[in-house]
Amino acid sequence: MVSTLQRALPIVGAALGRKLGVQVEVSGRNAFTDGERIVLPAFDPERPEQELKSWGFLSHEAAHIRYTDFELDQSGSAFRRRLTNLLEDIRIERALSREYPGTAFTLSEVVRQLVAEGRLSAPAKSDPPVKVLHDSLLAMLRYEVLGQKALKEEASKAKQAMAACFPVKLLKSLDAVLDDVPHMGNTRKAQQLADEIIRLFQNQQQEDSDNSNDTGNDDKTDSLSSENSDNQEPDLKSAPSQGTDEKPDSTLATEHETENTQGQEKQEEKTDSTQSTDAKSADTQGKRDASGENTTEAPEDFQEESIRTVLESDNSDWPEDLFQSLASEMEGWSLRQEGGLSAVTTTPSVDRVEVLNADKIEGQSLLWRTKAESSRLAAQLTGLVQAKTMSRDRTGKRGKKLDGKLLHRMAIGDSRLFCKRSETITIDATVHLCLDISSSMSSRMELAREAVLALAYGLNQINGVTVSVSAYPGKSDCGVFEIMKPKDRLQDVAAVLSALNAHDSTPMATGLWHSVHQVLQARAKRRLIIMITDGAPDFDHHQTVMDLVKRCESSAIEVVGLGINIHSVEQLFPQSVVVSQLHELKAGLFKLARFWLIA
Repeated sequence: MVSTLQRALPIVGAALGRKLGVQVEVSGRNAFTDGERIVLPAFDPERPEQELKSWGFLSHEAAHIRYTDFELDQSGSAFRRRLTNLLEDIRIERALSREYPGTAFTLSEVVRQLVAEGRLSAPAKSDPPVKVLHDSLLAMLRYEVLGQKALKEEASKAKQAMAACFPVKLLKSLDAVLDDVPHMGNTRKAQQLADEIIRLFQNQQQEDSDNSNDTGNDDKTDSLSSENSDNQEPDLKSAPSQGTDEKPDSTLATEHETENTQGQEKQEEKTDSTQSTDAKSADTQGKRDASGENTTEAPEDFQEESIRTVLESDNSDWPEDLFQSLASEMEGWSLRQEGGLSAVTTTPSVDRVEVLNADKIEGQSLLWRTKAESSRLAAQLTGLVQAKTMSRDRTGKRGKKLDGKLLHRMAIGDSRLFCKRSETITIDATVHLCLDISSSMSSRMELAREAVLALAYGLNQINGVTVSVSAYPGKSDCGVFEIMKPKDRLQDVAAVLSALNAHDSTPMATGLWHSVHQVLQARAKRRLIIMITDGAPDFDHHQTVMDLVKRCESSAIEVVGLGINIHSVEQLFPQSVVVSQLHELKAGLFKLARFWLIA
């Protein structure tokens, strides 16, 4: 089944990358994005959970490349950076799912898997304040904004944890700010929302500090009032002996007595209130000690300490980013893999060939030579295919249509008068030629150009056959040069071939992966890849080529090796042809195509 390779990470990664406008590479042992490309290590295709998480990581990082402004200044506290990143993750995933709805399902399934594993959940009420804030926002926003239903219960628990850690007034203000999360239009807006949240925490801290100072001043005022009352009492008692008027003294005494009584009552009320608050705090603390969690709203001093801890946090206080933890897990899979597809499964970059005017002139000459020298071979190939697919009429004794030209047979008793049309054989095929242009091909490049162009010229004349051509390595070992796509003009193809020069080593796995991409994109019933090389693949590509050829076989993709004076192709490919002389190359290519097309 073709689906075997169509579901391969490099194939799907490349397809998704093209669709999302990003470059995807599957190679090495690390998972990361640099703002321009996404690099993934290989995973075990027999493990569905690895496949799911890989797609989720790929979708999330593609959203970053597509929507995140990497040039935005990210300076400031760890609180600011981590909060901005958390809000930005929500924004980009929402934007991606609206443009590509399929990614919303993938990301939701990844979240469901992480919840099932216990790696994504609401925080405990006893967790550090920074973890409570981070994990709560993560669960609440992913459920409420992204609609990831696996987090419904966790989002509810997260609200309880927040209420047990931070003041009610702060949480109400925070809810109002979070209402703007679905409306964030860019990365700067996410950063501005993060700054608003930080100001809420700072304002709450300032308010708590002011309230604390006011309480201290009230205590000091009450103390001074009490001292003044004690000092004034002797004067009031001795006033009558000074020979002054008693009535005013009596009135003043009464006023002072009233004030002292009121002050004493206020002091007693404050004492009772303080004792009540202390009792409540002791009761709350007792419950916390007994259960390990807040069962009621946390004391004010605990809330103040939580706010201070969050504002003064550094990067080590914050939990690991959700998708960074996925990247670490994927790297662990890669380290446990043994050889095979984990060694080199690079999704090749497609490099452009710079074609100069001189190359166009040389290309025109190359095309004229190719047509003149290859016309006989091309005509033979076309003739064989036409003979195989041509519809023929035959006669029979029964049928629905009489052949008027055969009515004379009735005179001699021949009843074969009916015309019947034989079943038509059609061709629905795609062929990809992959040319090795490593340094060892320097002396062979001229003939290789002619041979490839000749076969492309011959196949293009056959209805139902599409042709594409590439060459490896490209500008680097992980790239290829795209020479011809279906429907390209042959004169343009000739110019590109003329501009190619041999260089570097033989990263054959890279060339083969690109070839597989090309034939899988074609809607054809039959697929053929012809690998043209004059050397063995690089050491770290050898096993990958063999593994990939096997996967091609199971996916109904035929891979044929054409070796130029090199017999290693016989070990790499189940079907191979070796030519010992350069002049045999062109005939060898036509022979391969002919047998495959009429098989």
